[in-house]
Amino acid sequence: MSGRVVRGLALLVVVLLASGCAAIPESSDPKAVEWVDEGNTTTPINPPPSGTDPLALVRSFVDSTAAPASNHKAARLHLSTGMERNWQPEPGMLVVDNVDTIPAPQQRDTPRGVQLVSLQADKVGRLLPDQSFQPETGEYRAQLRVEQRPDGEWRITEPPPGLVVSENSFSATYRQVPVYFLDHDSGGVVPDLRYVVSQPVSTLPGRVIDLLTSGPSERYRGAVNTAIPEGVHPKTNTSEATDGALEVNLSELGEVTPQTRKLVAAQVVYSLQSVSSARVRLKEEGMPLLPDAQDLRPTDVAEFEGTDGAHPDAPALAVVDERLVYLDRRANPVPGPAGSGEYDVLRAGLAPGGDHLSAVTRVPDGVELRVGGFGSTLSPLGLRGNNMSKPSWRGDSEVWTAVDGRDVVRVRSDGESWSADRVDVRALTGGEPIADLRVSPDGTRVAAVVGGKVAVSGIDDSDGRAVLREPNVLSGPNDTSVTGVEWRGSDSLVVLTDSNAAPVFDVSADGYQWTPYTSANLGQPLSVVTVDPGRRVIVADRSGLWEARDTNDVWGLLQVPIGGGSIPFFPG
Repeated sequence: MSGRVVRGLALLVVVLLASGCAAIPESSDPKAVEWVDEGNTTTPINPPPSGTDPLALVRSFVDSTAAPASNHKAARLHLSTGMERNWQPEPGMLVVDNVDTIPAPQQRDTPRGVQLVSLQADKVGRLLPDQSFQPETGEYRAQLRVEQRPDGEWRITEPPPGLVVSENSFSATYRQVPVYFLDHDSGGVVPDLRYVVSQPVSTLPGRVIDLLTSGPSERYRGAVNTAIPEGVHPKTNTSEATDGALEVNLSELGEVTPQTRKLVAAQVVYSLQSVSSARVRLKEEGMPLLPDAQDLRPTDVAEFEGTDGAHPDAPALAVVDERLVYLDRRANPVPGPAGSGEYDVLRAGLAPGGDHLSAVTRVPDGVELRVGGFGSTLSPLGLRGNNMSKPSWRGDSEVWTAVDGRDVVRVRSDGESWSADRVDVRALTGGEPIADLRVSPDGTRVAAVVGGKVAVSGIDDSDGRAVLREPNVLSGPNDTSVTGVEWRGSDSLVVLTDSNAAPVFDVSADGYQWTPYTSANLGQPLSVVTVDPGRRVIVADRSGLWEARDTNDVWGLLQVPIGGGSIPFFPG
């Protein structure tokens, strides 16, 4: 990614936050020191070291802009007196890597004591005003004007118009948190990845609740819902009570049903679990939100946990020699024409409940999609093309596929028959072909391989038509092309690339974190990736099927009598 070393997030370093008071001695050479003291955090905000040259000053400025304390005081101390007071950076934050500074050519009329500095870096992405992350690629260039003060110290008089932050500073200052909203049918909670300042730890829960009550990130507002009525916000600070419970006191919800109150509780409890292990004491205007449950843990709202996997009894399957077999040590054919050889099965998908099967089958003029009960006759839908992606189920009554790399079709059941309609994918593809397409386990998003990159888009079907809006394009490491994708959970993906050194990655759904799996035992090209309900990853190369449970695992050969030319898959 933009030439930087790919690695996992490191978000546990001390950062600066909140207000303090400046102590400036009365002298002709002031040195401002601001102290931030919240809870157990007491961190000085110092100006750049005395004697810092213009190039080092600009690099230090880029490192300091991530800290939001006192309106980015640490960054302002790098600016001239007038600019320090008047600097109003644009909303959002550009994250960059490989930061370099070089002297810019001086103009003829440049006065003494002025240095133009060229700032060069690789773009990593942007923290948007709603605290979500959007990957970006390419080179960043800016020219800053630095002037020497009468005391000999250099200060920036013309900074960039927006916040430009080094990746190291960003990862040290911000922490990724999943904030939970409701899936498309409001039956369970789903994560929306956001970023909050990680220190002081005592105020983390309050920041998460502020994001929760502000609603989903802009990109997913049409794909997810919330049970929290508009205008409802924390009535008091989210804080720990004397008995250790975490108190969340919301303003009045209005006339809402008991079920809505339970959904609100699920959103709050699941959103807080990544930043606190305390039980949650949820209130409305100082009174218990749920009259029969004062203190809550995730187990108390487990009925709303997202559908992040298939039914435990649903089998794992594989397409082998155009027949469907069980993915086990015997590899017996499945019942019905999909296993007998009556259909020439090229790809298939099993519904999460295990009762319905979809298959892309060969026909004389191309391929067609069939859907039906598992073990039964699969009915053709009249949907044909030259090629179709592996079917991906959205619940037990809806299946998606990409046709000829151009159109995305979803097939839905009304309980009696199946019908197909096209999905609006113009925002997703930008005219590029779709090589792979998978619906997230919670049914709110699609991940697709488009033009050698991963595009993640929310599914907006609020008016009955499915539209994929505002895709987040996740670019992999330099000089690699993405060849396959699968959801590992509701907030992470497994991505295949054409790289020999790093053929498989674990990727956060927003594209910030790319963590490589080991390449040991794998050979290119990798043709298939699938993930079981326990998050075990299985990939196929020419020699066989390989499995790994963690990015640090060495790939082990899957002990089944099925070769590398097969297409294994799990329900979903």
